[in-house]
Amino acid sequence: MRYLIIMLLCLAISKQLVAQTEKEVYCYMVSIGIKHPDIALKQAIYETGHFKSHIFCAKNNLFGFRHKKYICYDSWKACVDYYKTWQDKHYTDDSLDYYKFLIKNNFSGVNRQRYVSQLKHTRIKATLNCDLDEKIKQ
Repeated sequence: MRYLIIMLLCLAISKQLVAQTEKEVYCYMVSIGIKHPDIALKQAIYETGHFKSHIFCAKNNLFGFRHKKYICYDSWKACVDYYKTWQDKHYTDDSLDYYKFLIKNNFSGVNRQRYVSQLKHTRIKATLNCDLDEKIKQ
């Protein structure tokens, strides 16, 4: 029952906030120096079903990170921070195409080629221009 209530709340809220959330997530990614933030945003959109999934709503997990179970974060920003740490540790060759990097590191844990193909077809609904002089809201 709790799951159903969470899902209904997420669906009601997400319809109004998808574009704003996409931009907010993207701008936060840019502000902390995530490489290829457009692709990372596509990962978040794909992994969360446009910010509607239970894993996102209940655990603030934008990327499907797991250690046996899905990791629960205090906020979506904490999850993005974790992604940045993961990226800094594993993406050490900036000349490597980021999609190839995701395939090489098997980010999806399933079919690598299909995952990248789906990311490439994932559409971003928001306009992604960030004014970095403006503080990202906490």
